[in-house]
Amino acid sequence: MRRLTLPMLLMPALIVGCAGRHGPQGTLADLRKVTPDLQEVRVEQGLDEAMQAYRKFLEQAPETAMTPEAMRRLADLKIEKQFGIRTGDGGPRPLAAPLLAETPAGALAGTPPPAAAPAGAAPRESDQDFERRTTAESGIPSSGDADASREGAVRADADPKGPLEAIALYEKLLAEYPSYENSDKVLYQMARAYDELGRTEEAMATMERLIRANPHSEHYDEVQYRRGEYFFTRRKYRDAEGAYSTIINLGTASSYYELALYKLGWAFYKQDLYEEALQKYVALLDYKVSVGYDFDQAHEEDEERRVADTFQVISLGFSNLGGPTAVRDFFSNVGGRAYVRFDHGWQPLAVQWYLTLRQLFLARFNV
Repeated sequence: MRRLTLPMLLMPALIVGCAGRHGPQGTLADLRKVTPDLQEVRVEQGLDEAMQAYRKFLEQAPETAMTPEAMRRLADLKIEKQFGIRTGDGGPRPLAAPLLAETPAGALAGTPPPAAAPAGAAPRESDQDFERRTTAESGIPSSGDADASREGAVRADADPKGPLEAIALYEKLLAEYPSYENSDKVLYQMARAYDELGRTEEAMATMERLIRANPHSEHYDEVQYRRGEYFFTRRKYRDAEGAYSTIINLGTASSYYELALYKLGWAFYKQDLYEEALQKYVALLDYKVSVGYDFDQAHEEDEERRVADTFQVISLGFSNLGGPTAVRDFFSNVGGRAYVRFDHGWQPLAVQWYLTLRQLFLARFNV
């Protein structure tokens, strides 16, 4: 038996369903006297019982301001039943950072051999493998997944009837109630339903509808990030650039700000705009410093690896711009940083920074 949060608007529907068994029978006219109460309460019901209650409300109650809300809740429950996802508060999962891969035998031809890694360090991966790993589509859940169980996730042979019914109900809601105040939530859930069904193009089209009609939606930055990922994986880097830039323009309040900076850097890098890419990566490291990240302290493994990945792609950018001279010129223009030291007592603040840039500084540091 699942424990669900359902609005009190279910109560009129339940009253109608139970009237024949307990006390005087009510009429539909009586329902006009009931003031809907949206206070959230805990109801010990399964999904089927909850959906049945919403259906009864929609079938038997007169049309009120609560009708579109009931339609949306019913559709949401259909999505939850099929995929095990529901609306809620949650943030994005940070950018995936898999373990470093071993350098394959066919590493980049002409690439200087990397500096020897300290004892116990992970094997180096080739530049090609690094790029493939760090530019893969980010595995982030939707903002409603924070407390969602995936036990009910769709199987390959699952019946798509429920999600398709939900999509039809969402479309009916938007057609009949074009001024519905939660239309962004409707479009968001509809896009997720299409995505879970593998209908990516329809999911994208629905996201486009959301951002056009609801530029102030709470889902706006997440949808823009998903658009960026869609374009990036299809090598539409200019379009991806636009989506990621939109998030950055929202400012640091967005949970996707850090992710967007990282992927925007890669979007520039893929267009051979190395200077622009470096500016975004350094802005990312500056942001880390601004929120209290200490490069000299130990952090969670995934976070350290992500920072190390940022240092490594910075080194690739400098390498493409000409090496040590490019490093000096760049930081002469943008100003020095605490995590970059240019004296003979220089010590790397991240192991990966040391491993990838050491060969660029051999002459300078006389290593």
